[in-house]
Amino acid sequence: MKTYPINLVLQDRLVILVGAKGEIVHKIPGLLEVGAKVRVIAPSAAPAVVEYVRTGAIEWLQRRYRPGDLTGAVMVFAAANDRTVHDLIWAEGSANRQLVNVMDVLDRCNFHGVSTFRRGLLTVAIGTGGAAPALAVTLRRRLEAEIGPEYAVFLERAQALRPLIQQRIHPFRRRVEFWYALVESDALSVLRRGDEVAFARIVDDLLTVFTQPVASTRQSISESAVAVL
Repeated sequence: MKTYPINLVLQDRLVILVGAKGEIVHKIPGLLEVGAKVRVIAPSAAPAVVEYVRTGAIEWLQRRYRPGDLTGAVMVFAAANDRTVHDLIWAEGSANRQLVNVMDVLDRCNFHGVSTFRRGLLTVAIGTGGAAPALAVTLRRRLEAEIGPEYAVFLERAQALRPLIQQRIHPFRRRVEFWYALVESDALSVLRRGDEVAFARIVDDLLTVFTQPVASTRQSISESAVAVL
């Protein structure tokens, strides 16, 4: 089955994990990273989960799942090692129109997790529709080796430059061309070696090519680029 990829905003939203041992535990760091409120329901838990509870990072209902437990959650993961419990969770989550993933049970999922890594504002996600998560992990590891911290720096600089580029370059189509030219330039290479001056020079040169002369907006792009250091 084909799926449609999206990025979810989970800041301050409740995510419930039914089960607290094995692979489901690995969901917790990523959920906390994006600001989700995590509640675990399980009679016992792995040491890592106990530590999250001790520090107040997550909530733990130390008992088995009960119908009605999913109220208020936007997303549910389950790994209870009990088919009857999984069926109850699926039924309740479906009735509530919640996102439900019973791990490793494809017909009890209305979404699939992906293997991800981040470089600052950049998020790279690889999914296989639940068919072979190990392949997604293998590909993610390869890309992690290729996509270094310079991508995070590039996005910080791009975000800082965006208002000035929007002011200086018209129309929208020309701005799109500018950003593609910047990405395809040596900008990432010079940032990889930490040469901020060379990065600013590249942006200045591209600005000369793409800008329309406006006397009131002759601010140097170099000043803007270096100002965010």
